[in-house]
Amino acid sequence: MPIIITGVLLLIFGILAIFSVSIHDSFALGLRGIAQWRWEGEPSNYFYFFRQLRNIWVGLVMAFLVYLIPIKFFQNNRNIIIIFVILLLFQLLVFIPWIGIVLNGARWWISIPWLTTLQPAEFFKIGYILFLASWLIRKYKTTNTRQFFTNFLIVNTAIFFLFLFIPDLWTVLVMGLTGLAMCWYAGAKFKYIVLITIGWVLAAVGGALIASTISPKFTYITNRFTYFIRPDIDPQKRGIWRQNEQALIAIWWGWFLWQWYGKWLQKFGFIPEAQWDFIFSAFAEEIGFVGNMLLLGLYFYLCRYVLTHLPLVRDEYSRLMAVWLISLIVMQMFVNIGVNLKLLPNTWITLPFISYGWSAIMVNMIQIVLLYKILKQK
Repeated sequence: MPIIITGVLLLIFGILAIFSVSIHDSFALGLRGIAQWRWEGEPSNYFYFFRQLRNIWVGLVMAFLVYLIPIKFFQNNRNIIIIFVILLLFQLLVFIPWIGIVLNGARWWISIPWLTTLQPAEFFKIGYILFLASWLIRKYKTTNTRQFFTNFLIVNTAIFFLFLFIPDLWTVLVMGLTGLAMCWYAGAKFKYIVLITIGWVLAAVGGALIASTISPKFTYITNRFTYFIRPDIDPQKRGIWRQNEQALIAIWWGWFLWQWYGKWLQKFGFIPEAQWDFIFSAFAEEIGFVGNMLLLGLYFYLCRYVLTHLPLVRDEYSRLMAVWLISLIVMQMFVNIGVNLKLLPNTWITLPFISYGWSAIMVNMIQIVLLYKILKQK
């Protein structure tokens, strides 16, 4: 039950954050809708808040359905699941105009008419978990061989290029790092982990540079690295760097001049789209150092609880799944907060359980339910 309770507390934290930081963007969205004759009634300050409540409700239903499915079902049908999520990604590659949504040069979502939008990359993470855990079990005796890591690099490089054409470089980098965590837990030697990490980073940087020279749609990747390494090229701070700069201002004011929940101004357009990947900094301005430490404490407690109880789980496949699930949550948390603190370039990686989003919040709730089911197998 501590896993479920921690997940509920993180969701409550996220609801409070969305309620406060999305006021400006909700109202601005309503005004744009009225101007374009796409909005009925008065603009609302709480559009994203009520949408997030709906997202959580749908996520609860999906998580309950996943809870009813035995772990063995996922293991036995892993190939069907991975093929299904790959087909979802191919919908983005084909980009049928009436279902694809482009944001900042990337094909992020599939629009389902009269229902909602899906982000296939989020569901691909679950399919990748099931596939990689089963693959590691089958290759357990050859984990510390050159052939194993060569095959691992080939498989993940193929996935990398699939995401590169979307393009969504950041998601595949997070998946690669959490895949290495699974290999380490499966008994891989440290030298192989280091070598595959170096190869993975070189492939990512090289692929991004080559892709940006081939097609202009890939330049947003190199632009973010360029602005991160050389902020002096944007002295007015009106481009990509502006969001990072405003996020730092919000965190500084929040930590040193805490003004309680619902106050301060950075959420009013200074941090663009604060309810997504920069929700940590926008909310930090209001909850201060104590609130941020409470949020980080929930993440670290969840991680510690899972890792300390994993040795009691009998099934090796379930243990590898749990390592991936908790690694993915923690890795996304570190990357998101690193971006907010200007330690990493802008990645569009959301903060688990906190950021606004239908697909992301659903996958987070499925992760909690799967962790709960796995740790029950003592």
